Amino acid sequence: MSVRVYITYKLKPETTMDEYYQFSREIDQPLASAAPGVLNYEIFEVKGAGKGSPDFTIIEDIECESWEAWLKVNDMPEVRPAYEGFMRLADPDSVRVHWAEKV
Repeated sequence: MSVRVYITYKLKPETTMDEYYQFSREIDQPLASAAPGVLNYEIFEVKGAGKGSPDFTIIEDIECESWEAWLKVNDMPEVRPAYEGFMRLADPDSVRVHWAEKV
């Protein structure tokens, strides 16, 4: 059974959405979605919350063969440019990673 990995985070105050979109579409999404074990990879910009302000700016919704498969993606040398870009644009203190199985 596949798992879903949800990664949420805020962008750094100096990061523009245009800059993030360019990085996401040109570097991050192509690299991560082509990685072994990744079945589907989608990124969403949070536009609002039911009450108050959203707790994060971005949600990554990743379907993988397993949690272990996702952990291997992060260790792949070819994914390094995506990691470096992520660290340049995202607030590392805001990053939360969850994985879930369908009920």
